[in-house]
Amino acid sequence: MMLLRYLVILCLASNVVLGQTPDLTFQKLSTKDGLPSNFVSGITTDSKGYLWIATRLGLCRYDGYTFRKMPETLPGAVSSICTLPNGTLAANWSRSGLFIIDSEGQIKTTVDSVQFKDADPVNDHFENLFADSQGNLWSSSLGLVRRHDLTHRKRYHYPISGTNHTSEANHFFEDKQHRLWIYNEVGLYQFDKQRNRFRCVIGPGALNKPLRLPIPFSAITEDNTGCLWLGTQNSGLIRYDPRQEAIQRYPVAGTIQSMAFIVGPSGTSNLWLGCDNGLTIFHPITKSVITSNELTKQGIRISQIHSDPHKNLVWLGTNEGLLQFRSGATAIQTVLLPDSIVKLPVTIKSIVSSTPDTYWLGLSHTGVLQWNRKTNYFRLFPFPNESVSATLSWINSKLWAATDRGLFRLENDRFHRVNLQTRFSSNSFQKVIIDKHNRLWVLHRSEGLQVFDAKTLRPLTLWNEQKALSLWQTNSYHDLTESADGKIWIAAWYPKSFGMIWYNESERRLQEMADFNVHTFFVGDYFNQVSTGKNGKLLFSGGGGVNITNAKGIIDTAQSVYARSESSLASDFCVGIAEDNEGELWIGTGEGLHAYKTQTKQIRRFTEVDGLLADDVTNGFLMTDNDLILIGQQNGINLVSVAQLRQPAPLPQLTISSVQVNGQYRQLDASKPIALAKHENDLRFTFTTLNFSPNSATHFRYKLTGHENWFNLNTTNEVNLTNLKSGDYTLTIQNGDVTNRWNPRQVTIHFSIAPAWYETGWFRSLLVLALLSTLYGFYRLRIGQERRRSELTRQRAEAETRALRAQMNPHFIFNCMNTIDAYILTNRPDDASIFLQKFSRLVRQVLENSRETLIPIEREIETLALYIELEEERADHRFGHRITVDPDTANKLIPPLILQPFVENAILHGLRHKMDGPGHLSITIEQHNNRLICIIEDNGIGRTKAEFLKTDVAGRRFQSLGSTVTSERIDSLQAMFGSEASYLITDQNPIAKTGTIVTLNLPLLS
Repeated sequence: MMLLRYLVILCLASNVVLGQTPDLTFQKLSTKDGLPSNFVSGITTDSKGYLWIATRLGLCRYDGYTFRKMPETLPGAVSSICTLPNGTLAANWSRSGLFIIDSEGQIKTTVDSVQFKDADPVNDHFENLFADSQGNLWSSSLGLVRRHDLTHRKRYHYPISGTNHTSEANHFFEDKQHRLWIYNEVGLYQFDKQRNRFRCVIGPGALNKPLRLPIPFSAITEDNTGCLWLGTQNSGLIRYDPRQEAIQRYPVAGTIQSMAFIVGPSGTSNLWLGCDNGLTIFHPITKSVITSNELTKQGIRISQIHSDPHKNLVWLGTNEGLLQFRSGATAIQTVLLPDSIVKLPVTIKSIVSSTPDTYWLGLSHTGVLQWNRKTNYFRLFPFPNESVSATLSWINSKLWAATDRGLFRLENDRFHRVNLQTRFSSNSFQKVIIDKHNRLWVLHRSEGLQVFDAKTLRPLTLWNEQKALSLWQTNSYHDLTESADGKIWIAAWYPKSFGMIWYNESERRLQEMADFNVHTFFVGDYFNQVSTGKNGKLLFSGGGGVNITNAKGIIDTAQSVYARSESSLASDFCVGIAEDNEGELWIGTGEGLHAYKTQTKQIRRFTEVDGLLADDVTNGFLMTDNDLILIGQQNGINLVSVAQLRQPAPLPQLTISSVQVNGQYRQLDASKPIALAKHENDLRFTFTTLNFSPNSATHFRYKLTGHENWFNLNTTNEVNLTNLKSGDYTLTIQNGDVTNRWNPRQVTIHFSIAPAWYETGWFRSLLVLALLSTLYGFYRLRIGQERRRSELTRQRAEAETRALRAQMNPHFIFNCMNTIDAYILTNRPDDASIFLQKFSRLVRQVLENSRETLIPIEREIETLALYIELEEERADHRFGHRITVDPDTANKLIPPLILQPFVENAILHGLRHKMDGPGHLSITIEQHNNRLICIIEDNGIGRTKAEFLKTDVAGRRFQSLGSTVTSERIDSLQAMFGSEASYLITDQNPIAKTGTIVTLNLPLLS
């Protein structure tokens, strides 16, 4: 895509050229942008707003972003195209025939096919297509025209008298009164509906004798008064009044191939003439002609001018592609300098105004131009020598120019050198201003500042020059200004102290603003311009952005523009700087004009695409009181209306341009739900606003089902969705602008991707049912296995318990028999009899308890108490015992004789060998944390001495069979009841290692 600016030169030889109309900015589209061919033979707009272009290599549709060839299957050149009243298109393929197609490029009807095999060549041509308001389609062939009645599918032929039978140059036009006209190389004809024939109006066959002129007409249009304007082949421009049947001629060179009334940048309507030698603009009021010499130099021939007044667009079909022009009054206008006034190229370096319509333009050579905006009048005031203007200033109502070769003052319409007694070694001046005290401040580019009396021009000493020498050395100075409170401010390149300086009047010294500002607050150390803003603010532009200070020079970081943090600032080299009446900053950079809202920190950028003559906005820069910005450019000047740019245009409606499924275009109605197959999961949606504005001005964003946040596309007009899973989706798309406004009329697309057979509901239901059945079967199997395993484990544990009890009972009986035997041997029959009775009761209880796995604790205590009494008698009552049972545990269950082995060990190995006092055995049973806690405590000799006594003379140790059996029983409890069972043996007195405490932690069983 390329922008072309064609110089429009006033070609009336009778006038002196002092100025020109605003420049016309075209956007050129060619094969580089996707156009099938640069030879454009026809242009039209369909009912949706798409632009259709007929070329030598087929028909294509343009949506503002992409040229899409349609239909893709129909090759060959398209010679003519038009839009029918119902919104469809008629197009003629030279090698195929005449077809009706819809807005998606699909062929709806074949109206006529070419007949190359027959002898009649008339059947091979359907040129210059035209659709009238009645729905008839007209075409031209050799020596005749056709009317196609599309409703009744009939065709009518109309021979045109006086025409060449080998010519097909019959063109059609319908005026506002719905009269149909034909013009050709012979004359102008009007269709008589009642007689169903054409009659000659201008030409050899005209009824009006004065109009019997053989004029080769080639273009036609109508003005607001109902008069027809006719272009000719090398016979100029003709205005025809049908009411008066009179014509008027205007001289225009070349062949006029197309014409249309276009509203220009000034708001006036002019007649554009597309010629074989370029573009010519005719002003109906002044009868003047403007010709684009640049188009002529490039050999561009305009075949068609297509106006779209609803969008303020003009399209030019040429032999070099498509040209786009945005008509109507624009916010950014361009005025070119006349080459008869000053030698080009020249750059406008400085701009000042003397009246609201009079501006003075300092040039890069020759001198200064005076320009009147209203009359477009230019006048040159040359310098006495060849100088480059730096800045212009008004001093005591006289224009001063600071240049690289001296100071000049305009007097009596001539610039005169101003000779000052300066300390400077050269005449390279940057700027001169006058302050409220009538002092002249002269800024040198490299040697600093000097002050003079404005009346006598004598030097003034305001500060210590010796101290200021360090300030003037090795630095450069670019701008100075006076603020409303009378302070003088300087913008410079001053690496040691950041480049912002002011004159401290009270202390009579030049003070660096770095003295009272945080150094990191400066955007840099190179400042180009300083200007005043609202409420006493100072605006410093430079390398790195813009610093804004208050009236005292304190930097306001919240309002300053830092290039390092503002990515929207296209260039960090800022020059022109001004604040408009709404408080918005306007910054000129090497990459366009930027508007900065200090409240929102939002930046808008304007470039060549928006109408600037060039992106380089680093030369002359002026903002007027009514918010008009003037930008100095090479060979011209831009006028920027801030008021127009401030009023945002309505956001256009978004349209889905195309839908691609798996890389193939698909004709789908995006306004209805779209159903897609499983494999159709690669989608591409393109969209457009169809206002054909610069692509950089329109932004897009979208969100998809399952995502709450928007995905910003910036200026990309497409969404690609790949590898989508089956399901229902909603795609929402919005268009907006650079100011972050978003169109509430968003586009919503509903589409669904069908699931695979294995993703369908019935299959999933069947799969879930099968899975549940399998899980249930596996569950039943596992439950059965666990039940059998638990039962076997329980049976095994009971068997082991019985076996253990079987081992324990003989051992207990053996100990008791030893006691009875001892009584008999010691001749104590009464004691033996009592002991035997107790023993009999104990044996009976043990036998009864052995039949059961669990017994109540009270029964276990009764048996245990009987056993302890027997052991006390065996030990001659050398120890006593105490049994304490928690009442809450009396009805709990416990394995029989589970405590007896520990009690036995306490008596036999602890208390029996105790010689230092009476022994004591304590048994405590209590409930704690849903566990049964049994504590057996004795004050015997302890485990260490007991181990020693259990070793015989040969060093062999005796292992208590009861303890081993009991340990195994406790282990089997965990297997039987699935709950932890354990015991812990500790010393009662850890220091003396005497006494023993056995703690059993058993499951609490009911």
